[in-house]
Amino acid sequence: MNSAHLVDLVTRSVGRSDVLEEQALAHTVITRSYVSATRGLSRWSGVSDRIVRNIVGPTGGLSTDGFLWTKTRGVSSAIAEEREQMSIRYSSNTRTDYRSTSLKDLKPSPSGGQEALGEKEIEGMIKSNAVVSARIPERAREVLVEGLKVLATLTDMDTSTPSGKILTALDPGIDIWAEYEGEKPDYVAYPSLGRRAWSLAVACGLRDVVLSMEDIAALTGLSKRGAQALVKRMDSSYLPLVWKVRQGRSILYEIKWHSCLNDGGDYFESAVLRTEIQRKRAARDAKVQETSARRGTPAGFLAYRLSVVNPKRDEYLEANPLPADADGAWRALVEAGDELALYAHLRAQEAEAGPVPSTPEALVAPSGGAAKGSNNLSPLQAQPAREVDPEELAAMRARIGASTYA
Repeated sequence: MNSAHLVDLVTRSVGRSDVLEEQALAHTVITRSYVSATRGLSRWSGVSDRIVRNIVGPTGGLSTDGFLWTKTRGVSSAIAEEREQMSIRYSSNTRTDYRSTSLKDLKPSPSGGQEALGEKEIEGMIKSNAVVSARIPERAREVLVEGLKVLATLTDMDTSTPSGKILTALDPGIDIWAEYEGEKPDYVAYPSLGRRAWSLAVACGLRDVVLSMEDIAALTGLSKRGAQALVKRMDSSYLPLVWKVRQGRSILYEIKWHSCLNDGGDYFESAVLRTEIQRKRAARDAKVQETSARRGTPAGFLAYRLSVVNPKRDEYLEANPLPADADGAWRALVEAGDELALYAHLRAQEAEAGPVPSTPEALVAPSGGAAKGSNNLSPLQAQPAREVDPEELAAMRARIGASTYA
């Protein structure tokens, strides 16, 4: 991965609470450039596939907030040859690799990842960004600068390296950063901190920091009340994450990102390595893909059109009514509208009929039901050629010529 793109993404996202989903999607594209397709991007980033489609722009265009460049939008089709996967790249403001994080453009380092940024490059990116130099309090700016320096050293997702351990903890798709509606699902062990906490952790470079409520609001782009709600949510989690610190008359908050979420912390395994939400989403996607593959066959498509699952079933049956002499078993299946039962019946009929012949000669049935391999000719082949009188043929030619040149 290109750490310059990660630094660029964070500096462009600071103080913008409206870009959380696109930031998570862009983070995934930067760190996992091999991920593609709508459901794959959704599963790895933790953003729903509907939101992914809304965020991503047209082929050759930019996304809603300009973080992503669309190489291929993708096409949905029942035919495998017509299906096309979505492929997106990070659109960077840096002077190099400004459009794509393609693997072929990365310079490998001895550790197997991308070459880390140098100190001068880091300082140049930080100084050139307006967000770092304005609009946020000095303490928040110092925390952000140190966080960016950490992000600039991250080059791979290998958990055996310090870089990989931090990026694993900052993966937006793990359970601790997930967002889910309603009550906590049974398969989730602990309540999550949520997407806003994730964006704050990324801005801090997963370092232990001390911030005021004003600093947290500036870094996340939340209002004061929103920042208070975020701190309360983090404080009420099972992690000993937030600690109040009194500094004179002010109350500050020590957020122990590294102490809790580093690989040596007591809560690393329970917090960082849990991906049950991602696994459930993958299982659901597998069922969707299985259904799409079935409906992509002639039997599956017809079974879907005749099933109660199809919202236009009544319209289809009205335009294509069953014949009066239809088979009773088939009529009962259509009335029941069970898609899988209809599909199984059609597949059984296909198996009984056998494979489609490779040549049309096999479809020409001999007269009298002759067995395969006999020398009997078909009715057309059995008729002898009729001889035409030469004078009759000459008269036919004369009539055709006269009508042509009349």
